[in-house]
Amino acid sequence: KDLDYRSTKLFRRKGDFRPILPQAKSDSGVDDDIVSQLTALQSEYAQLSELDEMEKNYILKLVDSLKALQSGIDSAIPLHVTALGIFRSKAKEAYLASDGVVIIHEEGGKPISVPLSRFPAKDVLAIVQDATPEIGRIVSERRREIGARVELLERVLKEMKKAGGMVRQAQPAIADADEDLVQNSIASEQ
Repeated sequence: KDLDYRSTKLFRRKGDFRPILPQAKSDSGVDDDIVSQLTALQSEYAQLSELDEMEKNYILKLVDSLKALQSGIDSAIPLHVTALGIFRSKAKEAYLASDGVVIIHEEGGKPISVPLSRFPAKDVLAIVQDATPEIGRIVSERRREIGARVELLERVLKEMKKAGGMVRQAQPAIADADEDLVQNSIASEQ
């Protein structure tokens, strides 16, 4: 009635449900080794959790910075499909829109929009790395265009100032001539 399966070491006594584990031997240090491994594992997990949170925050800041930079150029940036990570299998072409949204054109389907912040961190980095040279090229091109217009505006303004000075110098002479004309007209009436 009171069965004892000591030979198999799987059961002790009927009704004894304590887990059957190898007996810890404190004098050999085996149990201390397990405790230190578990402590190290907990520490690693805590660090992993902290790093995950930091990664999420950095990705959000990166996306916000990219949005600000791209809003200044107001242009969709073409992306290589290989940078899309999990979305690349069906993608035919893709663009990074100025609001931080990736627009993916799938083969035979309508385009889908995925916020950049929804991509895994490694894919966000790949997309930013892919888009950065084009953003840099567009910013440089716009800087050159605006720089040329500013230079032209400076020259035009300088010439306008010269013309304005000439008009001011000519106005007293015109006023004197008008006064002489009025005086001559009065004299001729008398």
